[in-house]
Amino acid sequence: MKRLIWLLPVLVVALVTWLCLNKQSPQKPPVPELPNAVVMPRLYQPETNEAGIISNTVSMQAAQRSTNIIESTVPLTNALTATNIEQWKLAVTGLKRLTGFTMSQHWLAEQPGRTNGLPITLRVNVKAVEYSAVLISVNAQNENGQIMRVEMQTPNMNIDETRELGLQLCSMFGRDPGDYLTWCDKVGNHWLDSPLYSSRNIYVTNSNETFGFQTLHSYNNDNPWIINLVITSL
Repeated sequence: MKRLIWLLPVLVVALVTWLCLNKQSPQKPPVPELPNAVVMPRLYQPETNEAGIISNTVSMQAAQRSTNIIESTVPLTNALTATNIEQWKLAVTGLKRLTGFTMSQHWLAEQPGRTNGLPITLRVNVKAVEYSAVLISVNAQNENGQIMRVEMQTPNMNIDETRELGLQLCSMFGRDPGDYLTWCDKVGNHWLDSPLYSSRNIYVTNSNETFGFQTLHSYNNDNPWIINLVITSL
């Protein structure tokens, strides 16, 4: 009897504790609602925004490159006598001004793939050459736009095309083509480890410009040569 009397309070405490626990358990959050604590869109939103920014940047760069195509609406009758940047901007609508130059203006246009160059007329007295340019670089003075230097590059050419254009330039400028022909015969289409050709500056009577041309490697086994024409204003 004494043992039962001692066990009775223990049973009462256990019963009260069980009843209290059953009353509190409904207040706990249901298990199915736990995933709502993780907001998935917020976790992935920064990646979506970053991808959008990168995509827009690439699109803008592609758009800028696509407008830098060599085109012409008012062809130059003689590129050798064009003295102002405005003449070049009219003749080559793809010219874009490059930033970062403070001492002068620098304008550039380049044909994608360096094919289908823009015909540029070069003329000295009665002799003329149609020069196909896939790259045109023009430097002009900041104050008045007067031309300081022009460089034009041809598409990639084989040795026969390179020889023909070089001979035309030599004839127009009135210079002996002997050293140029020697270079052509020496290198042929074998550009690897081959020397390059560079003409001396050519001064034209009654003109403020000097002219010259040089060969460059295109690193193309079939068409390994480029001719770079340079016009410098004194």
